[in-house]
Amino acid sequence: MKSGKRIDLNLFRIFDAIYQEGSLTRAGEVLHLTQPAVSNALARLRALYRDPLFVRTVAGMVPTPTAETIANNIRSALQLLHGSLDSAEAFDPQKAQRRFRISAGDMTAAMLIPRLVQHTRARNLPLEIEVSQLRRETVVHELASGQIDFALDAIPLADPQVITMKVLEDEYICAVRQGHGGVSRRLSLAQYLALDHAHASSRRQGVGQIDLALKRLGKQRRIVLRTPYHLGLPHVVAVSDLAASIPRSLARIHHLQMLKLPFETPPAETYAAWHKSAHADSANVWFRELLQRLAKPTPGKDDHALE
Repeated sequence: MKSGKRIDLNLFRIFDAIYQEGSLTRAGEVLHLTQPAVSNALARLRALYRDPLFVRTVAGMVPTPTAETIANNIRSALQLLHGSLDSAEAFDPQKAQRRFRISAGDMTAAMLIPRLVQHTRARNLPLEIEVSQLRRETVVHELASGQIDFALDAIPLADPQVITMKVLEDEYICAVRQGHGGVSRRLSLAQYLALDHAHASSRRQGVGQIDLALKRLGKQRRIVLRTPYHLGLPHVVAVSDLAASIPRSLARIHHLQMLKLPFETPPAETYAAWHKSAHADSANVWFRELLQRLAKPTPGKDDHALE
């Protein structure tokens, strides 16, 4: 990039809009600019950086490696500028008209989103929540571009652009329908292995935490149903003799019989990730603190079954 020249800061707002929208037309609509004005700004940026920055493809304007490199810094700088304007007034959830956009899988959404909705509606907070499920490889870009505010995942995101914290830890249990005749109050390993199991995974093949724990014991369960939908498991279990090894809170929601697994497994964990550029944003701080409060497990009347 050329140095020693006065630079129009509006160019960086336009760069960020193109990066987020992937289209000159949509960037212009967001900024209330004509497409020629956006094209002219992009031409000036290309001259400054001596790089095309965005390449037109059938999928839209795709950023070059140089654009990917500078996007994080530009986004952070713009966030700081916006933050300085809002610093005199902290985020007030009672007054703010704010939409929080979250990427989450169906199981995580089932455990956390109802609590979020219950909390915000009980207090008449004028907030909106938008949940989508993004591919893991696109999450960092979506956070960097501001398309989403948070990503919830079972594993922490290993990327220097994001900050991650654990917001939920739950115990895996064996869930069966009420009155299932193939189990006793204390589930033995032999009983567990004799059951037919349902398993949820986004992958068409491969094993999960439960199967890895069994493999260490030299054992293998019999999976007769494999599905990508975690939320489908409780419904299947409730109307069949299949068993599902799922987080305790998910089994409790569906009033299933919960049995302690007869072997050790790591806990089911959920991590929240956000972009570094939003770390000091007062709304972001409020929301992630709320996530941690709502994610704390609450005792249930059926927990005695796990003793």
